[in-house]
Amino acid sequence: LARTAPPPAAGAPPSHPARRSSSRPRRSSTARSRPVPPCLPLDPSSASSTNRGREVPLRAYSSEGMGDRERRVVFVTVGTTCFDALVKVVDSEELKQALLQKGYTDLLIQMGRGTYKPSKASGNSSLQVEHFTFSPSIADNIREASLVISHAGSGSIFETLRLGKPLIVVVNEDLMDNHQSELAEELAERNHLFCAHPQTLRENVEAMDLNALQPYVPGEAKPVVALINRFLGFPVD
Repeated sequence: LARTAPPPAAGAPPSHPARRSSSRPRRSSTARSRPVPPCLPLDPSSASSTNRGREVPLRAYSSEGMGDRERRVVFVTVGTTCFDALVKVVDSEELKQALLQKGYTDLLIQMGRGTYKPSKASGNSSLQVEHFTFSPSIADNIREASLVISHAGSGSIFETLRLGKPLIVVVNEDLMDNHQSELAEELAERNHLFCAHPQTLRENVEAMDLNALQPYVPGEAKPVVALINRFLGFPVD
């Protein structure tokens, strides 16, 4: 006699026959996937209201791009003066080549009241050049620079030294009673900076050894304060 399965118990759910496995092969997920380009964060300066915060595909750098080079900026400042002689020298092809040989990639020029406008050059064979006239503060430009080339203004000098940046001070020979050159020459003798003239700047760049520079430590103010108090008749602690 053929065996029959016992009837299901009362209240038990009905049983279902086991499903047969499909013999059709599954489509590989890798075959369906599409290559995804690598992404970089979107440049905030170029983000619009519709794409701010998104990631954008990494674009291929053209001959005008920086490629994968490390960015090393040379910042040139003339303050509020007119120092076209300095601007012309840093815009010369000879000086640009000297800076390239030292490994610098960008040249940012603050040209002040000068009338000479530097030429902009791009490409892997030349520096990336930008320029502007004035800024409320150049502290951020100095902070982001790898090398600062400055006029001999005491404000620019001490701001650069305070931020610990390598500095070349270029003396403006057109100024009468140029006492600022004495400050630059004194600090150069103490190896806190390099001192140059417009006609010798390229040679100074080629010969400079940044390892020879000594950090500038501001002097102690208490003796000066005591001297002023004594002169004014105030008690000296």
